[in-house]
Amino acid sequence: MSAESKKQDEIFDYRTLRLLVGIVAFALPVVVWFAAGKEIGSISASYHSDGSRDLFVGALFIIATLMLGYNGHPPDKNSRKWINEKLASKAAAIAAFGVALFPTTCEECEDLCTRCSTDSTSIVHYITAVILFAIIAYFCLGPFRERTKGETGKKGQRATIYLICGIIIILSMLAAIASMVLPVTKYAAWWTVFLAEWIALWAFGVAWIVSGKAIPQLTDEAERLKLV
Repeated sequence: MSAESKKQDEIFDYRTLRLLVGIVAFALPVVVWFAAGKEIGSISASYHSDGSRDLFVGALFIIATLMLGYNGHPPDKNSRKWINEKLASKAAAIAAFGVALFPTTCEECEDLCTRCSTDSTSIVHYITAVILFAIIAYFCLGPFRERTKGETGKKGQRATIYLICGIIIILSMLAAIASMVLPVTKYAAWWTVFLAEWIALWAFGVAWIVSGKAIPQLTDEAERLKLV
């Protein structure tokens, strides 16, 4: 491999992209919550707050752009799995753009409404949000875990983290969906949706930060991402 190719590999290292995606996902719910300066019906409803709209949309655009640039783990003997990972990242990028560009409908966000009138825009928002989180869960339970499950030591520890994060994301999304369709009080629905999205995003962030291999306690020296 030429020196130029090695340099490009370092710049566009898959571990760096994973780490950046994870940091943005982990920070998103905290940042928009503080920026909104009020109770919001869901993290997506931060779009309707002047203080947090730009941060919400900007973070999703960052995630989408990083996912577009992410091509998965370098090809190995099973190239089909690598292709699936590459395609999944592109689908996740499109879904993230969709979540940002097609906001949830919430004319009554001041009243903590999570069941406002649904239109075509909000339908696209819900569909793309489900797709995005489904793909994120797939990464945790699929590509990330497949390369570490059955291993001992630090790889085995990462496999356990991916499994836990994937399950948390799925359960959180099921809880959010249930709260929006079941006959519960408006405040209970808001609390469940908001917390479910927050927990799912943190599980998303943890999984991708860990897979970025920048945490010494969870990586061997040979595989570790060098931050300096």
